[in-house]
Amino acid sequence: MVMNARRIARELAVILLPQLPKDKSKLERLELNKLVSKAVLMLTDYAKQCLGDANSFVVKAQQLVIEQEIDHPDNKHKDELLPIQFNSAQLKEHLDLIERALHLTAEALDVPQMEVESGDNAYLYLLVSTYMDNRDQIDVFINKVKVKWRVERMVSIDRDILRLACAEAFFIPEVPINVCISEAVELCHRFADERAAKLINGVLGDLGDEAKEFRRTGAFRPSNDDEPKPANRV
Repeated sequence: MVMNARRIARELAVILLPQLPKDKSKLERLELNKLVSKAVLMLTDYAKQCLGDANSFVVKAQQLVIEQEIDHPDNKHKDELLPIQFNSAQLKEHLDLIERALHLTAEALDVPQMEVESGDNAYLYLLVSTYMDNRDQIDVFINKVKVKWRVERMVSIDRDILRLACAEAFFIPEVPINVCISEAVELCHRFADERAAKLINGVLGDLGDEAKEFRRTGAFRPSNDDEPKPANRV
């Protein structure tokens, strides 16, 4: 239950991050529940889109069956279509469409669970406030891999997922670093794509040791062109 609640908090945080004020004191004056409700509403719209897309795949599978029946030699010049046999390739094509529809339906069904379980916003607030307290230092961390991983070319949601993962990995020691990485990859699978998942997994995987050192000392490891930077502890 804790893992599910935290996963939901991470997903809501990804949605909320672009809407948050730059000043944390303003966040404290806002009613977080209103922000959460807004995020859940956005997810509900996403769920409706998923269901619509799922229906489209089912309709496409049905149309494909009808077209293949009509084009079959046994049904040429027939007023009433006769049942036909499908080969394995045709069946796979139909099943692929149905599988995609089921996957989208499963995503849509996650939304009610989020709405129910988002009542306890303690971890959501911890994650968001931790990021806001340390975002400059988190960007320092990201910039350490900027040249190798071309982070500046990431789309905004990929970058937000990476920033939240850094907030957890560096500043929330109760969460194991490997969990921070795996959860960030899962967020990419849900909100981005496989390319972003591989990128973020690589960035965080390469710098996992630095996160461990930071947790131990409260400072970044020195590089060739900088000195250790003290950090604010949460």
